[in-house]
Amino acid sequence: MTDPIRTTLDVLLEILSPLKGRRVLDIGCGRGGLAAPFRAAGADWRGLEPFPQAAGVPGIDVAQAEAMPYPDAAFDIAVIVNALHHIPVEAMGDALAEAARVIAPEAMLVVIEPRVEGDLSQVIATVDDETGIRNAAQAALDGAAAAGVLTETRAFDYVRRETYEDFDAFLGRISSFAPERGALPPDLTAALRAAFRARAGREGTAFTLTQPMSARLFRRGPAAG
Repeated sequence: MTDPIRTTLDVLLEILSPLKGRRVLDIGCGRGGLAAPFRAAGADWRGLEPFPQAAGVPGIDVAQAEAMPYPDAAFDIAVIVNALHHIPVEAMGDALAEAARVIAPEAMLVVIEPRVEGDLSQVIATVDDETGIRNAAQAALDGAAAAGVLTETRAFDYVRRETYEDFDAFLGRISSFAPERGALPPDLTAALRAAFRARAGREGTAFTLTQPMSARLFRRGPAAG
């Protein structure tokens, strides 16, 4: 059966509804793209981001995920969206332990990660193969569950479709997450462009790439019994 095509925001809002009055921590929040829709849904949204460019953005704290500046049980929900595989492999377990620490007992942690397959992943792999770190992120989640730090309550996949005006727009998008991709030598840029043209679909005048996603839901602590 083909996984449905959905946006990550729609998936989160469906999983987490109702959000009104709930304290949400967005771990690896980037520039806070989830802030507006979560606040519109009534959530008390807070972001955590390790990079200094997030400093001064309202509601975002600059700190490492493995050393969060929050007291125990400070949040009702935590989400890690497309961010766990950007944490150093050796720190992933500590980051998940911190996520468990700062959510309330029985609170939900949602971790959404890209799968290693899919057109978008295959295009990016031309210059930046993330197979190892994406697999490491899934292994870290398995390890946290095996250690009793978290209990997995649900897991499912869906497909995200990305739309780009042209190759330059695609390159700008992927460079926003990994700036080194925007400073490629000409031969790698040409290889990336060729892979993009070979795998991208069309939607009117725009180009599209699909990406299978893994959504895993956890609660704090070990399974009962």
